[in-house]
Amino acid sequence: MRSRALIGVLPLATLLLAATLLPASAEDLVDQQSDIEDKIAATEDALAAASNRLKVAAADLARVQAQLPAARQAVDAARGRLNGARDRLNLIRQQLRKLEAEQSNVQSEIDRAQIGIDRSEVLIGRIVRYQYQTGGYAELQVVLDAQSPTDFVQRLMATQSVTQTQAEVIDQLNVHKATLAAREQQMEVTQQAVEATKQEVQLRVEEMRSLVSAAQSAAEELQDLEALRSRALQVAQEEKEAELERLQQLEAAQQALQAQIAAAVSTGSGLSTGPLTWPLPGASAGQGVGWRTHPVYGYRSCHTGVDIGSPSGTPILAAAAGVVVWTRSELSGPWGNNTLIDHGKGLSTFYPHQSTFNVTPGQQVKQGDVIGYVGTTGYVTGPHLHFEVHINGVPYDPMGWFGGSRSSQSQFCP
Repeated sequence: MRSRALIGVLPLATLLLAATLLPASAEDLVDQQSDIEDKIAATEDALAAASNRLKVAAADLARVQAQLPAARQAVDAARGRLNGARDRLNLIRQQLRKLEAEQSNVQSEIDRAQIGIDRSEVLIGRIVRYQYQTGGYAELQVVLDAQSPTDFVQRLMATQSVTQTQAEVIDQLNVHKATLAAREQQMEVTQQAVEATKQEVQLRVEEMRSLVSAAQSAAEELQDLEALRSRALQVAQEEKEAELERLQQLEAAQQALQAQIAAAVSTGSGLSTGPLTWPLPGASAGQGVGWRTHPVYGYRSCHTGVDIGSPSGTPILAAAAGVVVWTRSELSGPWGNNTLIDHGKGLSTFYPHQSTFNVTPGQQVKQGDVIGYVGTTGYVTGPHLHFEVHINGVPYDPMGWFGGSRSSQSQFCP
């Protein structure tokens, strides 16, 4: 089976890199992933089918892409709340400093008022003691002891001055007491405000600790998502390179296979019209011949047979009588366990991906004989038979023997 050359290699821009560059909603990404799963299921055994590792990476990437916007918003929101809480805490601390300064000023006024009271009380005490000592007749004694009218006037004025001083001291005492009472009341209010503000500071500090923890958790979650995204992209790139290598191996294997078939089977002239029977009775054909495009990477290759899905272990029947040319175990290659049967006049049929063989090279088989069993060997993603029909080593559309057009590879992969 000869393969056409690769038409081109698309960069990782279908699902994987496209998802990282273009904005998409979670629903869009899930739909993209679902589309890829559908395409993979439709292409089954060919290298167009993505590996499980790639499918996991694609699913991880779709999930991460859906979560990243919310994670980034969560980080921004957490930082915003943290900054707001920090600003509120700073304002409250400024208010606390003002209240503490006010408290200090009020305390100074209380101290001054108390000093004034103490001094006034000392003076009043002295006056009271003086009056007690003089028996309350100090003013009369001063007047009676005057030696002259002038002395009398001077003594009387002095006595009146002492009396006035006594009244002033009492007034000052009352003022100091009133000031003390007012400042003590103000101090009580200020003290309550200070205590309330300190409690609010403590609450804000606890809030800050909680917000710092939340911001750190949000940042760590975002970091984990971005790390998973990087790993998924790395897997996708590695799988891209591995897939290209496998595709190149398939191309080489197809070319080698066609040469080997042409050399190993009988030849004939004209188009063989020999009847063929369906190798898996009751099973329907899936993917047919023609160009196949990798659902993720865009690699193109020529599919030269039909894929017939069936459970592992299902018997595979010879499409016509003939001779078994080979039974090969190429488990690390694209075909896995495969059988070639020569039906004469250039017509041959090819059966890859078997689990086990039921014939041996050189054995004569009749149409409908069990030649092997469906498996998953070679480049496959699920159990099925890849069935090919060749004429003189050239692949033809197998459906041409079952009601379709008998077109050669140059026609279905122009």
